[in-house]
This record gives sequence, C-alpha cells and structure tokens, in this order.
Amino acid sequence: MNKNNYFNIIDFGSSKIRFGIFDLNLDEKFSDSTNIHDNESLQSHFEALGKIIKKAEKKFSYHIEDIILILDSLDLFVIDISLTKKLDRSSKIKKLYEALILELNQIISSYYNKYYLSQIIVNKCIVDNEKFFDKFPEEDIITNNLKAEFKLICFPKVFIKKIRDEFIKNNLNIINIFCSSYIKSQFYVKKLSKEKVIFLDIGLKRSSINFFENKKIKLIETIPIGGHHITKDISKIFKISETDAEKLKKSFNRTDTEFSYKNKASEDSILISEIINKNISIDLLKKVILYRVQEILDLTLKQLKINNRKYTSEDAELLLIGDGSKLFENNTFYLNDKFGLKSINIYNETDVQICKCGLKNHFANYETPKIINKKPGIFEKFFNFFDK
Repeated sequence: MNKNNYFNIIDFGSSKIRFGIFDLNLDEKFSDSTNIHDNESLQSHFEALGKIIKKAEKKFSYHIEDIILILDSLDLFVIDISLTKKLDRSSKIKKLYEALILELNQIISSYYNKYYLSQIIVNKCIVDNEKFFDKFPEEDIITNNLKAEFKLICFPKVFIKKIRDEFIKNNLNIINIFCSSYIKSQFYVKKLSKEKVIFLDIGLKRSSINFFENKKIKLIETIPIGGHHITKDISKIFKISETDAEKLKKSFNRTDTEFSYKNKASEDSILISEIINKNISIDLLKKVILYRVQEILDLTLKQLKINNRKYTSEDAELLLIGDGSKLFENNTFYLNDKFGLKSINIYNETDVQICKCGLKNHFANYETPKIINKKPGIFEKFFNFFDK
C-alpha cells in the first residue's frame, strides 16, 4: 500500500478520540476510537491516540505522518464579511475569486491577528448586480462588479499552536484543521429535505448550534455549557463523586427497564442496586438532567434571536448530535419549547461517518490529489521490514 493514496483523519474530541483512514473514493480502510477519562490535559489524549496509530501502522506497514484534524473549541470565532469589487474590464471569476481569498487572509492577518483562519465559507455571490450564486461560478465572465458574502471560521492562534506543538512532538503533521460541529452538520443537512434545520452539538464543556436555511449555513454559535455540567450537577445534587456521576449519566442513555440490576454492561455503567444504595431517585435524576439540557437549549437558541434577526427558529427541525445527545436515545424528555420548533430529534452518527465528514470537507475545499504510485524510499523500506 502506498501511503500517499490514503488520508488520515483525527476527530480530536475532549472526551473521545476518533481515527480513520480512507482512500480517494472515501472508502474506509481503518477506524478506531477510544474514550478519554482524564480530559484536563492533552497527555492522556496523545497516549490514547498513540495506541490507535500504532495499531494502524502495524496493519498498513507504513509510518503515519500527515493528518487532517477536526475539533471544536469554546473560543470558536466566526466572522461575517462582505467584499465588493468593481472592474474596468471583463475578467474570469476564478481569477477574481483567488484575489478575494488573498484579501480575506490579509484582513485576518491585519485586524484579527490573534486568530487562525480555519475555513472560508461562501454564503452568496452576486455578479453584475443581477446573477446570484451560492458558490463562485469560476468559469463565468464578470464585466462590471461582484459582491461576495463570506463566513470565516477561526480558532485562537494560541489554542492552535498548543495543539500543533503537541502533534509535532508525537511526529504528526497537521495538513488541515476544521471545525467538527460545522463540517458534520454541513454534510448531514445535504441528506435532509427540510427548509430550516438547527444542529445542536452537545460537547463536553461547550455546546454549538449550526443553523441552516435552504441548506445554507446562517449562524454558528457556541456556549460554555456541555455534558460535563450535567455530570457536575448530578454529583452535587446526589453527593456522589464526579466519576460515579458520569457513570450514572452514561447508564441513563438506556430506558428505565434496561438499567442493569445484577450485571454491569461495561465499566462505565452503574448498577441499579448501587443507585438504590446511594438513595438516588430516578425521577429526580431525570429532573436534574432535564433542567441543564433545557438551559443548553434556551441559551443556544437565544443566540439565534440576538445575533440574527433576519432568521428565526420557528418551524425549524432541531437535530441533536454529539456524545451529549446520547442521553436522549432511549429516553423521552418533554422540553419547554419557547422558540416554535417544529420537532426535536436525534441525528444518529457513527465514528466513521464523523471522520469521513472531515475528509469530504478537505476534498471540497482543496484540489483532490491524484493517485501516486511511487517506489518506497530506503527509510520506508527499512520501516516496513522491521514492522513485519
């Protein structure tokens, strides 16, 4: 196998690492994931990632180096910007588009120099005041003027440098970094025949909403509340450790009748007998979880009203994604809908699917590389020999 024909994707979550290897046809060749129990430092992340990568290297007999990284951050920063260009003579839009991209990078460098530009999203393109496009028609000719509206997804440079430095220490080279909540929802929405969709991604210590109208992204927002806050609430109310509270929360993604009384389903589950011994009321547990989830819903959807009065959540489909949404898989909650939502459902996603979204986004924003069939160099032969 030639490693140049394969792509390594890492979903670097706060509580879970996902890793996938795909070919040019987006076919999965390898995938693995692991939960992270100590999420306060990056050391546990890289120890877990190192084990997965060793397993993949043993299977493919080559050294994994280049990776596409997808992650989220509480400090995600999104900029809405509009650029207008007037021309003296006709020109291909492709040439003008390249100039606009350079200008956007210059704007970030000059006015937002504390941020790393992760992705440029084209919202709208108006050519000669009359032709409207959702993306740049690169082969078209422009004669007078062009107006383009963009969303720029940015991460703090300090955050990105810390991540890059750790990956370099572990002999991994990041070739692209994308926002996981956006790229997932961007590809999920394409499969849906719905006019307005809101994806609520409940992470460990943050929750994000991605609001789409007619499959176009309109708003991306993040709040500093996530699944860990539910764990802390359970720990405080029932006076148990956060470790036990987390196990209790994870066990709750089954129905009441599926709680195990005698046998633990996994190391993360908790026995119903243990709950009884700790004097934990199932009804009160539901209320504790529901209260915090209601707060997440209220705060994220409130951002929609504050930031963009042109759009409303009324009659929108709310889809829950992320590990935090697993609480709802087999339990019925009655949330107080203050925003006129049409429905609230879970969008089931898999680890492979999440990693594949990262590669699809890479292909959509960068030229798809050609298949390379080259002879391995002396050091690659050396690596392959000792790995057999």
